[in-house]
Order: sequence, then structure tokens, then C-alpha cells
Amino acid sequence: MPDLHISWADYHQKIEQLAIKVYESQWEFNQIICLARGGLRVGDILSRIFDQPLAILATASYRGTGGKTRGNIVFSRDLTMTTPSLGSHILLVDDLVDSGVSLQKR
Repeated sequence: MPDLHISWADYHQKIEQLAIKVYESQWEFNQIICLARGGLRVGDILSRIFDQPLAILATASYRGTGGKTRGNIVFSRDLTMTTPSLGSHILLVDDLVDSGVSLQKR
């Protein structure tokens, strides 16, 4: 898959478009969990737009020198959050796909 380069303005506009789709879906949630590192910006912006608490789950799938080698995805043991407990209806967010491999899994 070829690289796609977009400006920060376009990136923020896409997140806002995503927020509109989430809003129009009428799905109600009371917590957002973002998968870090890539989902941090998306999660932060959606958390602010929807005024919902944000929790962070660290993940990694790239290893080696410069983080260029893809391996199995690893999730952190703990969830970082500022609320006393996890919400009952979670919106899970991540960043844009880079290789498309995970989208091809069924």
C-alpha cells in the first residue's frame, strides 16, 4: 500500500468528520479508550468533543531498530484512566491504518 501524506489540517478535519459519524449513529457511550500510540490524538480530540473521559491502553506491534519490523501486537497489562472505574459503554478508537493488514483479517 503506498504512503498517503496529509496535512495536520486535513487530519483534524477527518477526526471531526469521524466525530460527526459517531454522533449521527446515536450510539451512546460514557468512556473513550484509545489505543496508544497512534490513537492518542484521535482519542483526545473525541474526548474533548463529546466531553467524555479518556482512558489509554498502550499497544505495540513494531520492533527492532527504528521500529520498522512488524510483529505480533502486544497490549499493556494496565489501562491508564483518571476515572475511578471504567465506563459501561466504551468507544474504542485508534489511528489511521498504515499497512491495511489488520483490515484484511476476518
